[in-house]
Amino acid sequence: MAQIPPETHRTWSSYIISVMPGLLLCFALGMAARWLDANFIPEQLFVVNYVLIAILLGMFVRNCLPLPQEIFGEGIDFSAKICLYVGIVLLGARLDLVEIFTIGTNALIMVSISMAFCIAICGWFARRLGEGERWGHLVGVGIGVCGVSAIMAVAPAIKAKKREIVTAIGAALLTDVMVLLALPAVGGMLGWGDMLAGFTAGVVPSNTAQCIAIGHAYSDGAGAVATIVKSARNALMPVVVLVITYVYTRRGLPVGEKVRASLLWSKFPKFIVGLLVAACLATAGLISPEGAAAARTLSTWFFVTCFVAIGAGIDIRQLRGKDAAVIGFGFPMTLILWGYVYIYGSIVLQLT
Repeated sequence: MAQIPPETHRTWSSYIISVMPGLLLCFALGMAARWLDANFIPEQLFVVNYVLIAILLGMFVRNCLPLPQEIFGEGIDFSAKICLYVGIVLLGARLDLVEIFTIGTNALIMVSISMAFCIAICGWFARRLGEGERWGHLVGVGIGVCGVSAIMAVAPAIKAKKREIVTAIGAALLTDVMVLLALPAVGGMLGWGDMLAGFTAGVVPSNTAQCIAIGHAYSDGAGAVATIVKSARNALMPVVVLVITYVYTRRGLPVGEKVRASLLWSKFPKFIVGLLVAACLATAGLISPEGAAAARTLSTWFFVTCFVAIGAGIDIRQLRGKDAAVIGFGFPMTLILWGYVYIYGSIVLQLT
């Protein structure tokens, strides 16, 4: 977790003054991203949304405009970290932990296998690239769990770099494009029923809106099934985040150090506790629907400010061929998940 204020600042006032230029810049560009998304991007092109626009605006400012780091740097760093933590905690207010027990056994088993498999195979691929498991696990939770939300929730726990976050988001968006273009054509040609098309739309794309939209693009029945299946993935997100956080926290312990509860707690990212507390409050009905909606709106604003800061931290001259390889891995991962859904659905669930 980031220390506030940093040791370089003796007082809160000096820290706030140093943070404001970069923070206001990121927030203003985030507002521009939301405005462009609402007024110029057609609904049919939902994969081009405020997330991508915000990152691109940040990259444009960093790479095409003279941006004095001594003036804006600390605020951009604040936006990338603290705004992320606050957004993650607010995200918990719209998660229902009981939903995991009410969505249906078939969907729950199916997505549990697909999520674990996706994280494992992406970690293996990252090791083969020589980048280590961290990058692969970030891509895996993005594609397998819940797209941008899962990526942003896991990134601080595994200490992901800004470049890694951008490529993980790119891989997740690529899976959405693939399924959007292929599902109606392939499913219609093979005569898929609503159940199989709905499970495919619910398992393979990354983000919730895309899953539901792709399902409804096939049929209303497929859209309803996709909504239920994607709800299973969303319900499991806190579990996945908690497990990955625990694993990476243990890995970060000093060599030869025994695992103790106090030591794990000292290394454990505290924002995860905030997310789980908010989810528990929402599950217990202590957060009203209006409060949950307000938390969702606030989390979106904190996240879009963070997305701009992530883009502003990317120097395109430092991007390498391996970055494109990670994004491109969304293509074979889409085919693998698609094959898994078809086999599981045909043999186990008999959906065809």
